[in-house]
Amino acid sequence: MKQNVINAGIIGGSLNNQWASKTHIPVLKESPFYQITAIGTSKMETAKKSAMAINAPLAFTNHRELAKSEDVDLVVVSVKVPFHYEAAITAIEEKKHLYCEWPLGINTSEAKEMAKMADQANIHHVIGLQARQSPEVNYVKQAIKQGEIGRVLSCTMQVATQGKGRITDERNAYLLKKEKGASLLTINGGHSLDVLCYILSDFKKVSAVMSQNYSEAIIQETGLTTAKTTADQIAIHGTLIDGITASVHIQGGVYPEFHLEVRGEKGVFRLKQSNSVGHVQFGNLTVEKITHPNYSSLHSEIDHAFSEEIRISSEKDRYPAGYVERAYHRFAQDIAENKRQMPNFNDAVKLHQLLDAIQNSAETGKKITVIQD
Repeated sequence: MKQNVINAGIIGGSLNNQWASKTHIPVLKESPFYQITAIGTSKMETAKKSAMAINAPLAFTNHRELAKSEDVDLVVVSVKVPFHYEAAITAIEEKKHLYCEWPLGINTSEAKEMAKMADQANIHHVIGLQARQSPEVNYVKQAIKQGEIGRVLSCTMQVATQGKGRITDERNAYLLKKEKGASLLTINGGHSLDVLCYILSDFKKVSAVMSQNYSEAIIQETGLTTAKTTADQIAIHGTLIDGITASVHIQGGVYPEFHLEVRGEKGVFRLKQSNSVGHVQFGNLTVEKITHPNYSSLHSEIDHAFSEEIRISSEKDRYPAGYVERAYHRFAQDIAENKRQMPNFNDAVKLHQLLDAIQNSAETGKKITVIQD
């Protein structure tokens, strides 16, 4: 691929930002297609220190100035969700390409406006649903498409995390506030539901129950409590647009797990996360395949079925930085060749709308149509 190097400015590029420092920064530093030219943080001392550490020439505390810089072609938004809208809109107005972490906004209204403006600006925009870059996720998607387990009948997914329950830390206490847009439903649920829909198809109808076991949480560092306004138990039942029955349970404050099981007429795929933290986008996924030759084997001895764990990716490729590396590589191709391979802000809007339907169903007790006939 022939192209000029893309100059990237990272809003939220502090080396203290655990996600940016472990994914965006090392990936962009090593990529032949990008160079980091600007770091933006809330404090100039931090911005300069982080910029100096990675040899970035520019440091900013004002995201508008970063976006206006002639030395920035791509703006990466890696800050807390409540600040996504303002940072992204500024970059769009400057007609800079955009990579924004999920969720796109604190609500669907923000996401729709950002997507509309990004399309009108004719820029390339990507949403950070990086689990779509997982080799394991893509293997299962293609194997199902090729009919390896026959017609798919149903799927079940378990998503559980030790966070977002009765105990929190100061850094993550904001995740317990519904108005911040970064809850168990939007973060753990959003990334996981995106994987399910990416592998199979979108939801057509959903019914959901959401409950709160805890109305407040203990802050580890101080022992003080903070109000909690988000659900920690979310049960979703629905039908996908191709008729597949889906059942999903998302839990907070419990032993962590990610487990997606897809059942077809000829077998089963199980996508699991070893040493799970309940975030599918963190990688470390494994694939198990169980097949049986025909219906009669279902009523015979278990030995007629064949089970195997399928090794797909290298150790490096199974982790978040590997996913983000593939995302940036494809994004560079998109920009150079004017393609649209990557999930973008319009895909983010669809996911926001699915989460709205789940919330609506839980509040009204009704089955909600997500996609009209």
